[in-house]
Amino acid sequence: MEFLQNLQEEHSVVGGKQIMVTKEIIAEVTGLPASGPIWTRKKERLQKTIEIFQDEGQNLTVKGKGVLPATLGEPWSELAKVVQSYITCEGRKDVVRPRHLKLLAVLKGKCSVNLPALLNSLLHDASRCLKKAHHEDAVVSHHGLIRLIVSYSLTQ
Repeated sequence: MEFLQNLQEEHSVVGGKQIMVTKEIIAEVTGLPASGPIWTRKKERLQKTIEIFQDEGQNLTVKGKGVLPATLGEPWSELAKVVQSYITCEGRKDVVRPRHLKLLAVLKGKCSVNLPALLNSLLHDASRCLKKAHHEDAVVSHHGLIRLIVSYSLTQ
Protein backbone atom coordinates (compact mmCIF):
# COMPACT_ATOMS: atom_id res chain seq x y z
CA MET A 1 0.00 0.00 0.00
CA GLU A 2 2.87 2.38 0.74
CA PHE A 3 4.02 2.08 -2.88
CA LEU A 4 0.61 3.16 -4.24
CA GLN A 5 0.06 5.82 -1.58
CA ASN A 6 3.35 7.50 -2.54
CA LEU A 7 3.19 6.98 -6.31
CA GLN A 8 4.01 10.16 -8.25
CA GLU A 9 4.49 10.76 -11.99
CA GLU A 10 7.71 8.71 -12.39
CA HIS A 11 8.53 7.41 -8.92
CA SER A 12 7.27 6.15 -5.60
CA VAL A 13 8.81 6.08 -2.14
CA VAL A 14 8.90 2.90 -0.04
CA GLY A 15 10.66 2.81 3.30
CA GLY A 16 12.30 6.14 2.53
CA LYS A 17 13.80 4.84 -0.74
CA GLN A 18 12.83 6.46 -4.04
CA ILE A 19 11.80 3.88 -6.64
CA MET A 20 11.59 4.89 -10.28
CA VAL A 21 8.39 3.79 -12.05
CA THR A 22 8.27 4.25 -15.82
CA LYS A 23 7.01 2.25 -18.77
CA GLU A 24 10.65 1.48 -19.61
CA ILE A 25 11.29 -0.02 -16.17
CA ILE A 26 8.05 -2.00 -16.37
CA ALA A 27 9.14 -3.35 -19.78
CA GLU A 28 12.49 -4.41 -18.30
CA VAL A 29 11.13 -6.08 -15.15
CA THR A 30 8.29 -7.90 -16.94
CA GLY A 31 10.05 -8.75 -20.18
CA LEU A 32 7.09 -7.35 -22.13
CA PRO A 33 7.86 -5.65 -25.43
CA ALA A 34 7.53 -1.87 -25.32
CA SER A 35 6.03 -1.74 -28.78
CA GLY A 36 2.62 -0.79 -30.04
CA PRO A 37 0.64 2.39 -29.61
CA ILE A 38 0.34 4.04 -26.22
CA TRP A 39 -3.32 4.54 -25.48
CA THR A 40 -4.13 8.05 -24.40
CA ARG A 41 -6.00 8.84 -21.21
CA LYS A 42 -8.91 10.28 -23.15
CA LYS A 43 -12.05 8.23 -22.83
CA GLU A 44 -12.70 5.88 -25.69
CA ARG A 45 -15.96 6.39 -27.46
CA LEU A 46 -18.08 3.29 -26.93
CA GLN A 47 -19.33 3.01 -30.52
CA LYS A 48 -15.80 3.27 -31.97
CA THR A 49 -14.56 0.54 -29.63
CA ILE A 50 -17.52 -1.69 -30.50
CA GLU A 51 -16.62 -1.31 -34.19
CA ILE A 52 -13.04 -2.39 -33.48
CA PHE A 53 -14.08 -5.42 -31.38
CA GLN A 54 -17.14 -6.90 -33.02
CA ASP A 55 -17.10 -9.32 -35.89
CA GLU A 56 -19.27 -8.89 -38.96
CA GLY A 57 -22.86 -9.79 -38.16
CA GLN A 58 -22.27 -9.68 -34.38
CA ASN A 59 -24.59 -7.43 -32.39
CA LEU A 60 -23.50 -6.17 -28.98
CA THR A 61 -26.11 -4.85 -26.56
CA VAL A 62 -25.24 -1.43 -25.14
CA LYS A 63 -26.12 -0.75 -21.51
CA GLY A 64 -25.11 2.59 -20.06
CA LYS A 65 -21.37 3.15 -20.58
CA GLY A 66 -20.62 -0.36 -21.85
CA VAL A 67 -21.98 -3.52 -23.41
CA LEU A 68 -23.58 -6.52 -21.77
CA PRO A 69 -20.97 -9.28 -21.30
CA ALA A 70 -23.33 -12.04 -22.45
CA THR A 71 -23.58 -10.46 -25.92
CA LEU A 72 -19.82 -10.83 -26.47
CA GLY A 73 -20.17 -14.58 -26.96
CA GLU A 74 -17.69 -17.20 -25.85
CA PRO A 75 -14.85 -17.11 -24.98
CA TRP A 76 -15.03 -13.29 -24.87
CA SER A 77 -17.56 -12.90 -22.04
CA GLU A 78 -15.35 -15.01 -19.74
CA LEU A 79 -12.18 -13.26 -20.93
CA ALA A 80 -13.85 -9.90 -20.18
CA LYS A 81 -14.17 -10.99 -16.52
CA VAL A 82 -10.47 -11.91 -16.48
CA VAL A 83 -9.50 -8.54 -17.99
CA GLN A 84 -11.67 -6.68 -15.46
CA SER A 85 -10.47 -8.70 -12.47
CA TYR A 86 -6.76 -9.14 -13.13
CA ILE A 87 -5.61 -6.56 -15.68
CA THR A 88 -7.59 -3.42 -14.94
CA CYS A 89 -8.45 -4.58 -11.38
CA GLU A 90 -12.00 -3.29 -11.61
CA GLY A 91 -14.87 -4.96 -9.84
CA ARG A 92 -17.84 -3.64 -11.82
CA LYS A 93 -18.68 -6.55 -14.11
CA ASP A 94 -22.27 -5.72 -15.06
CA VAL A 95 -21.01 -4.09 -18.28
CA VAL A 96 -17.85 -4.32 -20.35
CA ARG A 97 -16.51 -0.79 -20.73
CA PRO A 98 -14.68 0.56 -23.81
CA ARG A 99 -11.14 0.03 -22.46
CA HIS A 100 -11.98 -3.59 -21.65
CA LEU A 101 -13.41 -4.10 -25.14
CA LYS A 102 -10.25 -2.62 -26.62
CA LEU A 103 -8.09 -5.04 -24.60
CA LEU A 104 -10.26 -7.89 -25.87
CA ALA A 105 -9.73 -6.56 -29.40
CA VAL A 106 -5.97 -6.81 -28.76
CA LEU A 107 -6.48 -10.48 -27.84
CA LYS A 108 -8.46 -10.93 -31.07
CA GLY A 109 -5.55 -9.41 -33.01
CA LYS A 110 -7.63 -6.46 -34.23
CA CYS A 111 -5.43 -3.76 -32.65
CA SER A 112 -2.33 -3.48 -30.49
CA VAL A 113 -1.17 -1.70 -27.33
CA ASN A 114 2.08 -0.92 -25.55
CA LEU A 115 1.55 -3.20 -22.52
CA PRO A 116 4.24 -1.65 -20.26
CA ALA A 117 2.70 1.80 -20.80
CA LEU A 118 -0.77 0.38 -20.10
CA LEU A 119 0.41 -1.29 -16.87
CA ASN A 120 2.06 1.98 -15.78
CA SER A 121 -1.22 3.79 -16.40
CA LEU A 122 -3.14 1.13 -14.43
CA LEU A 123 -0.77 1.51 -11.45
CA HIS A 124 -1.50 5.24 -11.43
CA ASP A 125 -5.25 4.50 -11.65
CA ALA A 126 -4.96 2.19 -8.63
CA SER A 127 -3.02 4.89 -6.76
CA ARG A 128 -5.77 7.45 -7.42
CA CYS A 129 -8.43 4.96 -6.28
CA LEU A 130 -6.49 4.21 -3.10
CA LYS A 131 -6.18 7.91 -2.26
CA LYS A 132 -9.98 8.31 -2.63
CA ALA A 133 -10.98 5.05 -0.92
CA HIS A 134 -12.70 4.98 2.45
CA HIS A 135 -11.32 1.49 3.11
CA GLU A 136 -7.79 0.80 1.84
CA ASP A 137 -8.37 -2.96 1.83
CA ALA A 138 -11.14 -2.49 -0.75
CA VAL A 139 -8.62 -1.35 -3.39
CA VAL A 140 -7.30 -4.15 -5.57
CA SER A 141 -3.94 -3.53 -7.16
CA HIS A 142 -1.10 -5.12 -9.06
CA HIS A 143 0.89 -6.55 -6.14
CA GLY A 144 3.00 -8.83 -8.35
CA LEU A 145 4.00 -5.97 -10.65
CA ILE A 146 4.77 -3.74 -7.66
CA ARG A 147 6.96 -6.48 -6.16
CA LEU A 148 8.90 -6.78 -9.44
CA ILE A 149 9.49 -3.02 -9.60
CA VAL A 150 10.61 -2.77 -5.95
CA SER A 151 12.90 -5.81 -6.28
CA TYR A 152 14.43 -4.39 -9.45
CA SER A 153 15.03 -1.03 -7.76
CA LEU A 154 16.71 -2.66 -4.77
CA THR A 155 19.17 -4.52 -7.01
CA GLN A 156 20.25 -1.38 -8.91
